[in-house]
Amino acid sequence: MSGKSADLAANLAYWQSLQGQAAAGELHVEAEVASECDKVCATYIADLNKMLEMTKTLSFPEAFGDLPSAQMLGAKFHRLAVGEQGSARFAIKQQIEIIKTMREFFQHYFASVDAADSATAASVEALSPPR
Repeated sequence: MSGKSADLAANLAYWQSLQGQAAAGELHVEAEVASECDKVCATYIADLNKMLEMTKTLSFPEAFGDLPSAQMLGAKFHRLAVGEQGSARFAIKQQIEIIKTMREFFQHYFASVDAADSATAASVEALSPPR
């Protein structure tokens, strides 16, 4: 795995770890902070998806000509643009996965806040005198 791919994989593992800690109740983030971060993540994912779509137009190996060296160069640029690993497209896909994991981490707080609100409302209702 190349250095950048390893960095992206480590970043994904880090956010997955944070998500696990949050699910276990070991880590907390203020609801307002989580909400703002979730909004930023949503915008970033939209931008990354546009970039991912644009990678389709990054490579035209046939444009390099018929010479064997030109075809090799065209193949190299194609691999760097849209290849399976180490390409621009691959890096963007990995970044999208990281941001999706970050959103899951932040959205955990929305679910826990909703659950706490429901539990509090139920407790208050149970303590209220009948009408």
